[in-house]
Amino acid sequence: MSAYTKKTDRRPFEERRLSARAVHRDGPDLHKLCEVLIRLTLRETGATRAAQLAAQAPETYRDPTPTAPAKLSA
Repeated sequence: MSAYTKKTDRRPFEERRLSARAVHRDGPDLHKLCEVLIRLTLRETGATRAAQLAAQAPETYRDPTPTAPAKLSA
């Protein structure tokens, strides 16, 4: 029996030469990136502030169990 041989036209692994080519692109638009970053920060700050205010008792809140007023000594 003879040795197995591939029946394709591809080169053997040792003979392959791989190369990569750089794709030149324009640089990022820093103005737009900064604007997006600022908007995201402001949105996050606003959400955090809203959550903190929702967790706090309102300024006009009165405790439902009032305490007796302190007596003044004359």
